[in-house]
Amino acid sequence: MKKIAIGCGIFLVLVIGTVTLLFYILTKPKYRNVANEKPFSEILSQKIITKRPTLILNYDMPKYKDYSYHLEDGNSFGMESDLQMIAEIPTGTEVEIDKIEIHTNWVSGSSTIYLFGNIYSEEKQENYSFQYTWGDYHLIYEDHPYWTFELAFWQDKPLTEKYFIDVP
Repeated sequence: MKKIAIGCGIFLVLVIGTVTLLFYILTKPKYRNVANEKPFSEILSQKIITKRPTLILNYDMPKYKDYSYHLEDGNSFGMESDLQMIAEIPTGTEVEIDKIEIHTNWVSGSSTIYLFGNIYSEEKQENYSFQYTWGDYHLIYEDHPYWTFELAFWQDKPLTEKYFIDVP
């Protein structure tokens, strides 16, 4: 009887451990570096210039703690967002993009492209490390899902091509 109880205990620990490990593996967010793919390869590690006013917002849920601010140009939360505004960035300001990644959410399976970079505010005399979301993933009712990219803060016109970029 004692051996049966020990065997059941070991089996129970193994089952709980396996379920916990599977849950961790399945719920872990997935991401992939896409900096070398078009259209991102043209802006990585380049000084790009803002062509419209942007805001630096305080964002409580950054993807990386080193990039704790959100750069807003009207395409994400909106210029009238409830997030705390840290700085207004005028047109003509230099921006440098450090890395670009696609993140896939474990719950919904939705994918987002994040640009991570730095911008210096002349007014505040401070450098801000930010994250910026860019692009729309067209997945529903598509045989070959693709990305499109709206007008970003450094562009004169939006990209009109479809980009077939694999998601993680």
